[in-house]
Amino acid sequence: MDLQVNWSQNDGIVIARPEGRIYSSNYLDWQTALEAGIGPEDTALLVDFTKVPYLSSAGLRVLLTIAKQFNEPGRAFAICQLPRTVRKVLSASGFDRVVTVYDSEAEAIAAIAEG
Repeated sequence: MDLQVNWSQNDGIVIARPEGRIYSSNYLDWQTALEAGIGPEDTALLVDFTKVPYLSSAGLRVLLTIAKQFNEPGRAFAICQLPRTVRKVLSASGFDRVVTVYDSEAEAIAAIAEG
């Protein structure tokens, strides 16, 4: 299955829902898809990993690049609903200490909306 990203908004938060495995061979597609879905006026991005069974270190680097765009006052970046395999990659890399990780999308939206 090719990687695709579905987009929505909730309470002013842009939500990316990638579907498929993110490998070193398709990480540029992942980056392009994320960048295409984010506008300059967007102040909050949530990435929901429910349908991502695998995330490579190259995919993780893309996530870090995007997260840095939201690393200023008044902006927010978070990820949620990590499958165990993705959570292991984030944990091993220390990425889970760099960005906020939520168990559910509802929890993430509530926390981001509170500021």
